Amino acid sequence: MRGEFDAPRSGGVPRIERDAETSSGGVPTDLDRGQTHLLGYVLLVGIVVVGSGAVLLFGGSGLEASESAVEIEHAERSLVEFTHATRTATEAGGDRVPVTIEGLDRGTLETRADAGRVRIVREDGSGTEVLYDEPLGAVTYANGDTEIASQGGGVWRSDGDGTVAVSAPPLEYRDGSLWFPVVRFVETRTRGNAIDGVVSRSESPTRVGRGDRRSAGSGDVRIEIESTYCEGWQREIESTLSGGVTERCSAGRTDRVRFELTDPPDIGGIDTAIAAHEVDIHRNAPPIEGDVNAASVDADRVDGSVSGAGYDHPSVDSYVSGRVAACERTGFEEPDDVLEAGRYCVEALEDGHTFDTSDGDVEVVVRDSIDVRGDALRHVGENDLTLLVDGPVSVGGNAVVGNDSDPGRTQLLVSADGTVTTATGTPTVAGLVYAPDSSVSLQGNPTVRGGIVAERVAVGNVRPGGVAYDERIAAAEVAATGPRLRRLGVTAYDVSLEE
Repeated sequence: MRGEFDAPRSGGVPRIERDAETSSGGVPTDLDRGQTHLLGYVLLVGIVVVGSGAVLLFGGSGLEASESAVEIEHAERSLVEFTHATRTATEAGGDRVPVTIEGLDRGTLETRADAGRVRIVREDGSGTEVLYDEPLGAVTYANGDTEIASQGGGVWRSDGDGTVAVSAPPLEYRDGSLWFPVVRFVETRTRGNAIDGVVSRSESPTRVGRGDRRSAGSGDVRIEIESTYCEGWQREIESTLSGGVTERCSAGRTDRVRFELTDPPDIGGIDTAIAAHEVDIHRNAPPIEGDVNAASVDADRVDGSVSGAGYDHPSVDSYVSGRVAACERTGFEEPDDVLEAGRYCVEALEDGHTFDTSDGDVEVVVRDSIDVRGDALRHVGENDLTLLVDGPVSVGGNAVVGNDSDPGRTQLLVSADGTVTTATGTPTVAGLVYAPDSSVSLQGNPTVRGGIVAERVAVGNVRPGGVAYDERIAAAEVAATGPRLRRLGVTAYDVSLEE
């Protein structure tokens, strides 16, 4: 095999001619080998350069994410410590508690005195009384989609998909007592992306009571939390007050959660068959079986003691009308048999229904009236049933209202706009008839087994029938659904942060 070299002509370049063997894929020459080595080197260098670029690109991105994650965890721990310091400051009175947050270079630390809000109101039939309404404030750290905040004595974390409590707020409920120290930031001065200063209680705390109208009756206390971290607040409230949340973040406004505590009237301790200002008993009616407390009554028609010690039973008018107003907001449903515990709102009861309290207390709010003539409003189960009526109650025929085997489990609460009457037939009311601002008239042949509290009671020419005291009503309580409120321990602390 040979090659022929042609000298360049007129500035040309050398030309190598290969014979047929080489050009057709035979053994390469030394020059072929040199070109192959050069091409391999170029490819190797290219791979190294591309690989190095990929390492710098993706490795740098991973390092950035790792460092951000470390700072986020550091910020979370720092805000938990900061929040504990604010609690210490509220408990320590005038002491100044040092706080330090630093090393936050990738996120943003911010203080906001107007962030969020807490509002506490008392509601009854006469309206709404505002007990407290102020911003909460917050100290927040934001890094990408992650936000961590100290607010209201708790620490909240949001990662763009809901909010959870890192450190729960100091909210406690036990045996009818609500304890809620509200911590709010009123002065927040920081430098840049760090905090190095003190927190202290800026002035005397505000103690939130149950309102000026507490002595006039009972009602509900509603607490509203407005916050960017609403879902976290909701979970903590639901875990503390079972059944207390009345409006969740997913309903109405997405940044507000409402919870409610019921302050029912205390109607217990009734030890007489009838308590009234005036009792009028027909001369042919059977004697009242039990004691009577009334200023005016024919003692000969009472099979028990008669006392005129005074009529002193709390009104339920405001409570009943307040319950009706709450039902107006949520809506009324068709009356039906009740098999689960809870509150039910109906416009009227005009036929038979069964109320099963095996699952827990049942409260039925009736806006207009109860009128049963031959059916039963039968109460079964071992828990309490309370019927609240803002209108007239009429029972006739052979109707049965209440729990005949345990009258102490049924309470019929009637507002000042209502009355209770029985007409023809042999109806039975087994429970406590509580109408302290209204009247009760018994006609036909009714039987009341339990007790009556009313402004005026008229017992007609009933025979058979009559009124018989059942000592189990002495322990009667209003069946209030959700948490009861016996004591409201809310104290608002204004905290300042200074460097």
